[in-house]
Amino acid sequence: MQTELFKVSGMTCGGCAGNVTKALKAVYGVDDVTVSLAAGEAAVQYDQRLTSPAQMKSAVKDAGYGVDATNAARMADRNSRQGRMPAKASAMRNTLRLIYVVCVLLPEYRALRRFARGTGNAAAPARFAARLLALGPAFVKLGQVLSTRPDLMPEAYVEALSRLQENAPEIPGEAVRATIERELGKPVEELFATFEQRPVAAASLSQVHRATLPDATIVAVKVQRPDLERLVCRDLDAVEAGLDWLERLFPRRLQRTNLRAFFAEFQRYTLQELDFSQEGRVIDRFRANFQGRVDVKFPAVYWSHTGQRVLTMGWVEGLRLHEAAKSLDAKARQRLVTLLVDVMLQMYVSDGLFHADLHPGNIFFHHDGTFTLLDFGMYGELTPRQRDRFILYWFAVVQRQTRRAFHHFKAQTQTLPGANEEAFFVRFAALAEKFYTSPLSEMSFTKVYLDMMKAGYEYGYVFPSELMLHAKALTTAETLIFVLAPDERFERVSRPFIAREYAARVGSLDLIKRRVSQLAPELFLLGELPPSDSLDESWDWEATVGVFGELRDQLESTVRHALENGGLWRTLVERHAGVVLKTTPLAGSVSDLMQQAWERYYEIEPSVAIQPTLGAVFTTHAAALILAMHETLLRHGVAAAESHRMIHDIGWSVYRQMAEPPSLIASAFTRDPRKRLKLATDLFRSFPFGSPSYEWRDVPSSDGAIAFDCVKCPVAEFFASRNASELCVRTFCQLDFPLAEKWGGRLERSGTIASGAQRCDFRWHTRRPTDSRTPATFDWKPRDCATSEDGDAR
Repeated sequence: MQTELFKVSGMTCGGCAGNVTKALKAVYGVDDVTVSLAAGEAAVQYDQRLTSPAQMKSAVKDAGYGVDATNAARMADRNSRQGRMPAKASAMRNTLRLIYVVCVLLPEYRALRRFARGTGNAAAPARFAARLLALGPAFVKLGQVLSTRPDLMPEAYVEALSRLQENAPEIPGEAVRATIERELGKPVEELFATFEQRPVAAASLSQVHRATLPDATIVAVKVQRPDLERLVCRDLDAVEAGLDWLERLFPRRLQRTNLRAFFAEFQRYTLQELDFSQEGRVIDRFRANFQGRVDVKFPAVYWSHTGQRVLTMGWVEGLRLHEAAKSLDAKARQRLVTLLVDVMLQMYVSDGLFHADLHPGNIFFHHDGTFTLLDFGMYGELTPRQRDRFILYWFAVVQRQTRRAFHHFKAQTQTLPGANEEAFFVRFAALAEKFYTSPLSEMSFTKVYLDMMKAGYEYGYVFPSELMLHAKALTTAETLIFVLAPDERFERVSRPFIAREYAARVGSLDLIKRRVSQLAPELFLLGELPPSDSLDESWDWEATVGVFGELRDQLESTVRHALENGGLWRTLVERHAGVVLKTTPLAGSVSDLMQQAWERYYEIEPSVAIQPTLGAVFTTHAAALILAMHETLLRHGVAAAESHRMIHDIGWSVYRQMAEPPSLIASAFTRDPRKRLKLATDLFRSFPFGSPSYEWRDVPSSDGAIAFDCVKCPVAEFFASRNASELCVRTFCQLDFPLAEKWGGRLERSGTIASGAQRCDFRWHTRRPTDSRTPATFDWKPRDCATSEDGDAR
């Protein structure tokens, strides 16, 4: 395969020899260099430092390319004479390797672009995968990662690349034994009671053998391919050198493609995967996250038989996906689907640590309804904020709130220069509509999630690589559900789990405290909430507790001082009183008048009896404030009737705000006018006019009115004790009439306790179309007024 690839590269690179010469001249200062690509590749393959012409010629000969290496040898000889350092030689090796890789992959890149436009060869995806396989393990890993980036690759390419690791050539038995013994420090015969020479699986980076430990435990031994680390690092260095050149030549385009971040993530994953002990630690992390659950299993890691290049795990057997789908009945399959979604969402939403390649080959199902996950070489992690955004996106999508879903979706992107938000939203909305109206086989929840990310890339919005990995992992895992239950919808079966996760998060006392500590300072000082991107994921919580402890003490002192000086009433009343009084001749002395009213209130207040309910405490003290205000107005020369009117207007300004919540609550349950009126009046009879301070008696009604009587009123008792019953009637009692209007009704009343009757009768009627908009009132009657036979005033 490598020889064939070289022939292809030699033919396709003939036209770029001048560019190659310029590149090498720029790096090494060589005047005239004509490099044989075969010689350069041979030198890299054999890890030569290009400091000796003899070494170069020997490397070319050993590689079997059969081409003239004179020019390349001459260049190496010149480098040697000029005293080049090994680091410079290493840079040359990177450049030569890069040239070879470019010559192999450039035709494939052109084929990829033609394929994306719909004019390419159907064999192009498989050929591209074969080219990567021939280039070596780093490019195999690159192909795997590209298979998780459908925003960059067409679907056929993704499918071809996802099979890259399958059916790789077997490692010779001697090399396997040498790796195990070198890594674990003992002969294979001492480490294992039995060790099967024939592998059960061979991939491009490793292969797996079945073995038995001395205690008869059956294990799977994953052994790394020889010389893997050197080959991978060689190619990573070459690719990084290529990115350096691209950054110099096409800085803006490189930024738009986000290749730097992509390569950094790829490099991190690849180097981690070279350390098999890292995979073992990841398995243990998954096991810890699922501790206490018996329905999902993970292979045991035998650390005594594990190192950087050897991973020994418990042997797992079970049913493959299609076998489970055939052998299990419908109920068992549905239970399995529910379990799969539960496990998936714990990984993808709750924990943030997720299996990134959960295809059917990486899971075994068991007859007891459990399953075991395998192969944790590819995994991902999401931050808490990314997981929160996914939950909110999910909520918006299932409610068909497209703009809200778009907000949470776009909030996770990096906006590039020239990005087109309007076009992105139009495409986003179209995909959402297609999701809502299409059959499941055409557009699933996870598929549309991934397609929306592709659309974002097209219009200048780049998603973090971990989110792309998350989206691809979701679509891969969703395949498991479709095979077991073809008609199931992910968003439907995931509802209880998302709801549970949301409730757990917002109901967390720790979360509430942390959110308050983040949002409260700006909210109270500036009247605004800080933007989400200004909130930190973590901070010094001990310092926060200390600061807010000091703040709490200071606020308590401030509030206590304000309350002791009439702060509650001042906040509640003064603004409303100011609006009313500024329309009267007293406009210039409002501040002095209110100060005098407060002073008089604190003279009257000790005589107010303590009530058993909070609502009655409020209303009786409000009565004391009304009396203080009335007496102050009289001292300022205001006539009694005018004082009644002013206080009524101030009282209604406050009262109508208190009336709003009962009306809204009632409207939330019913559209029926009578039921709304009944619910609102019942709520007011609970607060502030609740028993036992107030006593109520329901009255049968034949005309559909909501009828009840108040037979005990502490407010009326207070005014009567101060010989101010008329003030109660003209202010407090009159507020019920506009209240009825606000609630969509009409109040009829014959008298009140304050007017000398034995009861306050309330007869609430729903408003008729012919009703006047002017609220009804009743006339003030002295205590010796005529009474009916039952003693009530008429």
